[in-house]
Amino acid sequence: MTNPILKINDVTKIYGEGDNKVVAVDSVTLSITRGEVLLIMGPSGSGKTTLLSMMGCILRPTKGDVVVDEQLITDFTEDALPDIRKRYFGFVFQSFNLFPSLKAVENVELVLRLKNHDKKEMRKEALKLLETVGLGKRTNFYPEDLSGGEKQRVAFARALAGEPAIILADEPTGNLDSKTGMMVLKLLRDIAENFEKAVAIVSHDPKALDTAHRVVHLEDGRIKA
Repeated sequence: MTNPILKINDVTKIYGEGDNKVVAVDSVTLSITRGEVLLIMGPSGSGKTTLLSMMGCILRPTKGDVVVDEQLITDFTEDALPDIRKRYFGFVFQSFNLFPSLKAVENVELVLRLKNHDKKEMRKEALKLLETVGLGKRTNFYPEDLSGGEKQRVAFARALAGEPAIILADEPTGNLDSKTGMMVLKLLRDIAENFEKAVAIVSHDPKALDTAHRVVHLEDGRIKA
């Protein structure tokens, strides 16, 4: 059996203290391997985004461990975490988070630059990634001239930049119509299987159930049996 590329062990996240204490995530353990799509579902306020943020080393757990590629991230200093994120993770958000003043290809190049990619190869690699997600003819378009689905495809190309092992997607269909949402979910499944990426999706969208290899239901911060 393939070793998980990402594991979280008995992870809890608490905000505030005393009477104001809120347990956002409560003793969650899970893992994900390359080539797998993990879907995290649950009602609003169930802790899904907080959980995804801890998986992506954006938030530190109050207790518990995060292990990336057999490295115990709990032992890393705050200064070391950006390098872990750059090396291992690609992120996709509901709001796309594209830079409006940059063309599609430039949005992808920016991530390659942040990941210290070879300057001579950046444009070539960015164009290749946009071709991979079906945007080979829209590379020089600005975000305002792209449809919602096209913007999300740019976001996928950007998430794949630098060949991260893990893609984390937070409500990737949230701003898309039903047909486009299905297309985006299929693309995430293709990314997992064809590029051997571990893909974790947080979603309310029931259509995402057909995309996932495995589903976790979160309720009040805990995995529901």
